[in-house]
Amino acid sequence: MESISTYLNLLKEKGIPLSEINPGSDEVALTVNDALQALDLLRNSKTAILGGDILSEENNELIYAYKLWGEEYQYLNWYCNKDDNESKIDYLQRSYVAARDGIINASKKAEQLNRKCYIVFVI
Repeated sequence: MESISTYLNLLKEKGIPLSEINPGSDEVALTVNDALQALDLLRNSKTAILGGDILSEENNELIYAYKLWGEEYQYLNWYCNKDDNESKIDYLQRSYVAARDGIINASKKAEQLNRKCYIVFVI
């Protein structure tokens, strides 16, 4: 699908690899704006978003946001499991809403704390 290849290109071109903080990881972090663009690409390709992690930056290094901002912000990371009686279409839609809400909530909190915010999707 075109949207998935465009999504992968976005990750390659704009993503920040997490291999430095998670050796062997192939995950990448995106800025809030890039994450919102990626969300649209995943929606178009009908790819569920299982969850997301929020990262921030200090001394030019990515750090999980809750480790930098405080444990009370661990709630900003989110997940979205499929319910037993939920149709695939309903789950896909709910996963996109959860992702958008997660991105917006983390972005607002980062702004309040005067911090940068990065998003890692789990798909």
